[in-house]
Amino acid sequence: MNAPATADRAKSLTVSGKVTNTLGLPGGTTVAVTRTDLESPNGKALPAATVKADGTFSFTDTPPAGGKVTYKISYAGDADRTTASASDTVEVSRNSTTLTVNKNGNVYAYVSNVTFTAHLGTTYKNRTLSLYADTAGDGKGKYLVKTGTVNSEGSLSVTLTLKRDTTVSASFSGDARTAPKTATSWVGAKVKVSLSLSRYYKTATVSGHTKYYFRKTTNPLLTTTMTAYPGRSQRLQFQIYYDGAWRSAGSQYFKLDSTGKSVVELGGTHQTGYSMRVRSSYINDSSGDTVNSTTHGSWKYFTFTS
Repeated sequence: MNAPATADRAKSLTVSGKVTNTLGLPGGTTVAVTRTDLESPNGKALPAATVKADGTFSFTDTPPAGGKVTYKISYAGDADRTTASASDTVEVSRNSTTLTVNKNGNVYAYVSNVTFTAHLGTTYKNRTLSLYADTAGDGKGKYLVKTGTVNSEGSLSVTLTLKRDTTVSASFSGDARTAPKTATSWVGAKVKVSLSLSRYYKTATVSGHTKYYFRKTTNPLLTTTMTAYPGRSQRLQFQIYYDGAWRSAGSQYFKLDSTGKSVVELGGTHQTGYSMRVRSSYINDSSGDTVNSTTHGSWKYFTFTS
């Protein structure tokens, strides 16, 4: 038998074929026809097709369901002829629908609870969505977080606690008249970072900031605490206030230990009378991994005195 490779749903198509036998076929021979599709997974009998004298036959059908549609013909045989069957598959078109997931491109603070909402457009019968998450660096890949029926507005939501960059995807499996659809949303998650200064002899509030005062003979101790990840480093960035503006005084990366700590002693010759500031940052990729979004800690202001 021969069916078209593709066809439009709800439009007529023609299937043809031939039954051959060395004895010939008696007049009035027919072949049984069955159609299997998404709405009739166990098969639906169609009107039998009459075989012509030369063994050929054809029939028309209007498939009500889209997707993979299989036609099977069966010859019953008789006392002198064996049974025979054949089948062929048609890919029948289905309507497209819309599917979106919100929050794409947003970046959130560490351990933020974020609600993602998937929205499904018009479908035939199926109104079920599956929501998945793929968290950077956890080795789990994409995993199911929720399956459910969308509400009257076509929406299904799930709330996730973000600790790393995450891709959320929605999957619609399709139905007899609507094609499958997927949609994704990527969001970033910052790290938790703090920087503390020690060995200062006093503090004061200057221009709304806490300013730390060190003797020029003292080497400040800078302690960074950051969300831990294997091989991660933090960047210390220094600036000095000069000629009416904050200007770069250099930066350097330092490894974090397994608990996410980095202790750096600021050595060298310390000049007095300058306002300086320092901050600790996680820089995506440059800090040794790509599982979080770039995060800058707050500036710490300090100066050296005699």
